[in-house]
Amino acid sequence: MYRGTFAIVDAAAIRDNVARLKTCLGSQTRLLVAVKANGYGHGAAVAARAAVAGGATDLGVASLEEAIELREAGITTPILILGPIPTTAFPVAAEQRVAVTITDFPSLDKIPLYSPVLQLHIKVDTGMTRLGLRRPEDVVQLARWIEQQPGLTWAGVFTHLACADEASLAHSEAQIQRFQAVLDALREAGLHPPVVHAANSAAAVRRPDWHFDMVRVGISAYGYPASDEYILPFALDPAMHVYSFITRVAEIGPGETVGYGATFTAQRPTRVATVPIGYADGYHRVLSNRGYALVHGQKAPVIGNVCMDQLMLDVTDVPGVSVGDCVTLFGRSAPPSWSADLLNASPKECEARIQQGFAEAKEARLPVLSAADLARYAGTISYELLCAVSPRVPRLHIGLDEIE
Repeated sequence: MYRGTFAIVDAAAIRDNVARLKTCLGSQTRLLVAVKANGYGHGAAVAARAAVAGGATDLGVASLEEAIELREAGITTPILILGPIPTTAFPVAAEQRVAVTITDFPSLDKIPLYSPVLQLHIKVDTGMTRLGLRRPEDVVQLARWIEQQPGLTWAGVFTHLACADEASLAHSEAQIQRFQAVLDALREAGLHPPVVHAANSAAAVRRPDWHFDMVRVGISAYGYPASDEYILPFALDPAMHVYSFITRVAEIGPGETVGYGATFTAQRPTRVATVPIGYADGYHRVLSNRGYALVHGQKAPVIGNVCMDQLMLDVTDVPGVSVGDCVTLFGRSAPPSWSADLLNASPKECEARIQQGFAEAKEARLPVLSAADLARYAGTISYELLCAVSPRVPRLHIGLDEIE
């Protein structure tokens, strides 16, 4: 961490969030946790292990490549690829013991024998208008076709709710009605899907009657509700926390400008702190003159345009700011023990001090700059901010001993 910009990923927080979500489910209801997109930016293998430690029975990914990464990391938990893959990849999926989503009739006339037999989940489009079959009769026909193939096993049927996180559940209720029509058609045809699933993070909490056999959660596992339109019955702990250290503090007068394009003009004597993080690290440029960070636990506005590698903060109203002070871009406020000399320590000592300091901050319940709040300033959602944190921001995973 020579640059001084890093992210802490708290594996215990993921475990605890999943365990809390698990309490909303019946004892026989399976829980799939999505660990796609590198575990929403947290690290796929760590997120997967933490989720399983919290009670997840299944894991969800977007691609076969993501599934293979988990298998190579030694994870044996059932995995479902939520997006389509080409039929040419079926043999690899079977070999890796990974279930596949099928969204239409495959182009092959005859499916070869796979070892082990390939598991397929049929995707039904009930209103997302993204992937899946729409007509009940088509789902029935595809299910019958799968059951006739000796190299395939019909493992489940599911749909995805587009608006379960909104104040009104009218759209979701209509989707569930369409999905129920598909289930009725299957049963009338003598077809019984082994696993039925529809509910996502929002629906998992709001509508227990939509749980069916399995619930799929994503963002809530990482510490954020899917939206502000409903109140969770328990608190969630953000799992990712992004920090950096001030490299320069300058004083400018009224009329002087800051950053590319001179988009900020000082209206008073202003103290400007430079921080080595920018849009190449995943801190969106749209937060220019709009976002804020925490310095000494206090809000410091972003001023001027966010650069590729750096941004500037107005620290005029934060007493005692100096070079080497820690900045919280989002997540738990940095503890006072992270002083200017932290980066001068050996890598091993630096990591130990960071872990100890973060544990103290968590125990003290220091304030949190929520990624969801920052996302509102950017006109986006917490999912995007978490996934956007780039690979050049080192992740320090803590709490790993608590999930083994």
